[in-house]
Amino acid sequence: MVSTYLSYRMYAADMAKSTARTLSDPQVSREATYYKENIGKITSVDELLKDQRLYAYAMKAHGIEDMTYAKAFMKKVLESDLTDSASFARKLSDQRYVTFARSFNFTPTGGVTAGATMAQDAGDETETVGLYTEQRVRKGTAVATDVDYYESRIGSITTVDQLVSDARLFSFALKSYGIDPDIASVAAIKKVLTSDLSDSSSYANSLNDDRYKNLAAAFSFETDGKIPEDGQAQTATQLFETINAHYEATGNGISPAAAAFKTDMYRSLMADITTVDDFLANSFLRDFAVSAAGLDPVLTSNTTLRSALTSDLSDPDSFVNGLDDEGYRTLASAFNFNAEGGLDDGQLAQTSTQITGLTDRYLSVYDSKAETTETQQTDYYKSVIATIKSVDELLADTRLYNYVLAAFDLNPAEESKSSIKKVLQSDLSNSSSYANSLRDSRYTALAAAFNFGTDGAAQGAIRAQIASSKSDAISRYTAALGSDETAQAQGKIESEYYATKIDAIGTVDDLISDTRLVSYIKKAYGLENRKLTNEELKQALTSDPFDTKSFVNTAPNTDLREIAAAFNFSAEGAAERVSAGQAQDQDDLMRTQDLYIRQTMEETAGEQQSEGVRLALYFERKASSITSAYSILADKALLEVVLTALNLPDSVAQADVDTQAKMLEKRLDFADFKDPKKLDKFLTRFAALYDMANPSTTSSVPSILLGQQQSALIGEDLLTSIQSLKRRL
Repeated sequence: MVSTYLSYRMYAADMAKSTARTLSDPQVSREATYYKENIGKITSVDELLKDQRLYAYAMKAHGIEDMTYAKAFMKKVLESDLTDSASFARKLSDQRYVTFARSFNFTPTGGVTAGATMAQDAGDETETVGLYTEQRVRKGTAVATDVDYYESRIGSITTVDQLVSDARLFSFALKSYGIDPDIASVAAIKKVLTSDLSDSSSYANSLNDDRYKNLAAAFSFETDGKIPEDGQAQTATQLFETINAHYEATGNGISPAAAAFKTDMYRSLMADITTVDDFLANSFLRDFAVSAAGLDPVLTSNTTLRSALTSDLSDPDSFVNGLDDEGYRTLASAFNFNAEGGLDDGQLAQTSTQITGLTDRYLSVYDSKAETTETQQTDYYKSVIATIKSVDELLADTRLYNYVLAAFDLNPAEESKSSIKKVLQSDLSNSSSYANSLRDSRYTALAAAFNFGTDGAAQGAIRAQIASSKSDAISRYTAALGSDETAQAQGKIESEYYATKIDAIGTVDDLISDTRLVSYIKKAYGLENRKLTNEELKQALTSDPFDTKSFVNTAPNTDLREIAAAFNFSAEGAAERVSAGQAQDQDDLMRTQDLYIRQTMEETAGEQQSEGVRLALYFERKASSITSAYSILADKALLEVVLTALNLPDSVAQADVDTQAKMLEKRLDFADFKDPKKLDKFLTRFAALYDMANPSTTSSVPSILLGQQQSALIGEDLLTSIQSLKRRL
């Protein structure tokens, strides 16, 4: 018979080929295919336990197939809350059960973790809020351009026909008074504009709609459609009122552009004011000044205002000084009306200094109001968007819907919800999808900012790495740093950077261009000393770990297979959408299949070669996880190899656990097991001594790797007691 060492070397020399040989076995291949095709259909622990093929496959992969019959026991393991040290699995001394439970996404109630389904992820939410914040300025600037056009052209209009024939002027005028220019009849609007409002039977009055009366009042056209002799289509006051109405009607009343316009308008109109009554009769001037003083225009009466503005501030007994609100005194100090409401000779209603002071106050109040309104809207958005699970829920919340459309430069009044629904349900990867067919970047940006599927339901976010794989990468990186405090402190900074940046990665090229992320990944996955080019890393990250012919499944790249499964890139290099509600994530699925194949290979080696070969292969697989003597003492197969390699008698195993640990610590450097050359030397010694101790080794199917002898069926309570006893030992 071939020696244990040579047999072991036949397998270990090219583990990829040995694995491929095992996988080529029809039975192994069938089971692997069945598992991969069906594990994604599992939605509960009970469903997994009922599917004997899936369940048995997973149990064998984790080396606990001798417990396959104990379904009630394993149900408790799978439903354990692994974050709770007192949970069922965590209390068992055998860590294989924790590893088994961790490889699935089951909840303590037996279901599958729902996963990160959300209408928006954090990055898109932040971007939407940013766009909404910008839209006040952005939209106000756009409207200001329309205002400039209107102001520059309206003075040259002499007939109604000229106004309605200029589409831009016509649209501006109608929108100012809440009329949709796309559906309005040009003929009807001409009748409105030429109506005599003093005639109760005129066309504008007959419509019984204030919008049309306000539109007619905003222009000076005669009944024949012409402007008055020596007149204009709009007086200065009508022009100012139309523009102001336009800012308000288009939702830009609190934009910086609107504030600047109102300030200029105020300065201009105040020049003609000579009495307090003229001032109060002009609603724009009145509301502007009252708001600037910090008073509410709606709740402030003209009677009170007139008395305050004609009071003598120097008289402590005057009307204004008897009011509690300081705003009235602020307002009175900004005007120069006398006790009768007029102006003394040579006096202006407001000096330039007073006007500047009042307009500055207005801008300050405006900023505060705008920020408060914006903050309230944004706070509402942030609190509600996290609860949205479908497009219909978003469309049903008017406040939320208006916020979203405003952020993307869309006017809710001009959009149909059915159209927006189709946009949000569009698959942007499909060039013929609805959003793409509109040829408008606003709609594609809107669709891209949400995670709705074509059925309207919220999906998983697009991520370069799923949450569990990200956590695993961070854990690997932290472990690779060792115990050095300085390294750990710097590592914490790097991990925070990684955790934040990896979620924002959209393509494999984005990742590779960030040298900090690349360095982190190499250290986390033990590739620091490998001469890995960016092109090789890119090929690995875009490989299919389940395709036997892919880059990571071809020598010498098999050591990159782990990172291929740990990331979520398509073959083209784009980050893909995270699948929600899966019983097992891709990297855990790959590890389960790899473990199954490896377990099968080791079994075959034990049957066809010798038990020593199986033990050597098992030790080689587990070596990197050995961190202390207790790692060995907790595993009978590992202990068997160590006792043989150190030429220690079996009776050593009868000693106290701590005594055994001290004995092993004196004879072994556990770090050597992570060095391939030193590990090979150790296993060479084991193989030689094993053959000396077993000169007539025969094939067998031992149970040593299972950690306990097979016996008659025993109850779940006894199993729990045994595990607890082992833990105490």
